[in-house]
Amino acid sequence: MSKSTIDIYFELHYTGTQTKRVKVREKKKVNGKYVTVYVYKNKKVKVNKVMTKKIPILPESLPFSRSRNYEDIGTIDRRTHTRTGALSSISFPIQSFFPGHKYEFSQTGYENPVTLAKWFEDRQENESRLLVKIPAMKRAIWGNIRNFEWGYEAGTHDIVYTMQIHQERKPKVKTKTMK
Repeated sequence: MSKSTIDIYFELHYTGTQTKRVKVREKKKVNGKYVTVYVYKNKKVKVNKVMTKKIPILPESLPFSRSRNYEDIGTIDRRTHTRTGALSSISFPIQSFFPGHKYEFSQTGYENPVTLAKWFEDRQENESRLLVKIPAMKRAIWGNIRNFEWGYEAGTHDIVYTMQIHQERKPKVKTKTMK
């Protein structure tokens, strides 16, 4: 069985502190005058970091669902006018397993399946926003994990899981300036 061309990546974006060597401006007195001198110092700075997880075994199917609301309005001529409503967020389930040992068809190297399951469970508990990337389908969705179920398979030591990903969008708000 060959490796698939479709990959699913989960990216967690967060800010962390890191010690960096930073160029700092200092004023020193030289020959009775103050002069600006640049000195390198170690400083703790906030840095944007990304943690990426790749699904090791891809699901057999990946059904995306999205819907739009429609509303029928009666007119004077006893006809109906259909008005389009809001478009719902993208939602899709992922059903697969984290391998208990190295398989030939695995997309990634071996990683402890319990650690992977706990990572996804923690993302759900913390309500973390994840960037879900599926490059082959040209999809990059900011979403969160709405449902995550996992269980241990005794014979193969695999962890079977099901998760529901739901797109997170900012609401469209129109502002009006009050006079």
